[in-house]
Amino acid sequence: MIDKHSRRLDTIVSTEKMSMRNILDNELILFGGKGGVGKTTCAVATAIALLSRKTLLVSTDPAHSLGDCLGQDIEDEITMVEQAENLYALEISADKTLQEFKQQYSSEMRRLLETSAGIEHLTRGEREKLLSLPVPGVDEVMGLQRLINLMEEGDFEKYVLDTAPTGHTLRLLSMPDVFDEWNNVFYKLRDKHRFHERSFSKPDRADQFLASLKTSTTDLRKLLRSQKTEFVVVTAAERLVIEESKDLVNQLRSFGICVRHLVINKLFPDLNTDFSRIRRDQEQKLVEEIRTSFPQFQIKEVYLQPSEPRGIDNLRQFASLLYS
Repeated sequence: MIDKHSRRLDTIVSTEKMSMRNILDNELILFGGKGGVGKTTCAVATAIALLSRKTLLVSTDPAHSLGDCLGQDIEDEITMVEQAENLYALEISADKTLQEFKQQYSSEMRRLLETSAGIEHLTRGEREKLLSLPVPGVDEVMGLQRLINLMEEGDFEKYVLDTAPTGHTLRLLSMPDVFDEWNNVFYKLRDKHRFHERSFSKPDRADQFLASLKTSTTDLRKLLRSQKTEFVVVTAAERLVIEESKDLVNQLRSFGICVRHLVINKLFPDLNTDFSRIRRDQEQKLVEEIRTSFPQFQIKEVYLQPSEPRGIDNLRQFASLLYS
């Protein structure tokens, strides 16, 4: 069922005359789709198209490929992109983010566990084992929290985010809700503990820890639902990819995230051969299905390139195709 946020997006789509260049007006642009459709290439090309503005290109995909696409090493620190003035890149490491989270909040986590109702029934070994378990989704949420912090610092004008393949992206988008449920359970356990202990003292560091997690998920929702944020879906003229793209669009709308542009990538070129004609006929039927399925979307068809769009020069050419 589409919520009020989605109805607002429908109004935006139906009342504005769109072109692909409207994508560049957003402050945060996210790219996603099934693995292998070229979402990273589209994300990097979009950052190239924004070179007149100071731009940060970020990847949250565990299988980072920004560095491969740009032709230089990109790691978990903001790096200036060579031969591209105003462009910087960052590949957020989920493992590093999780470890930093544990180090920063280890004492708060211990305090939270020790002051929750029912903890007295666990042995010391069981308590330590429980402490070692990861908070569900904390790496994804804290990864995006890092992006939020960077946006609040205001060092960049534009932010382009290359997300993981569809399944991981949908898990990421659902993490604020999962995180909140986890948070609420511990709130209730601590309330019970206070009641039994007859202790109604002021909030301690464990309460402050829970409040900070709550703030993180609230900030994440606001960011994703902001009118300055847009998610661009990259797809291909293949049956399974199309079905996955439909699911992704529906989920994005249910989360209240603006999605109104779609890229059909890697279409077979129109060559004068029987093989080419057969392949093109099959793809065109699927392209028409995509256009029928997304009648209000601005859709861009991009043909398979003779060479891999890798390196700044090739990416400039791809950007000109994408936003011509």
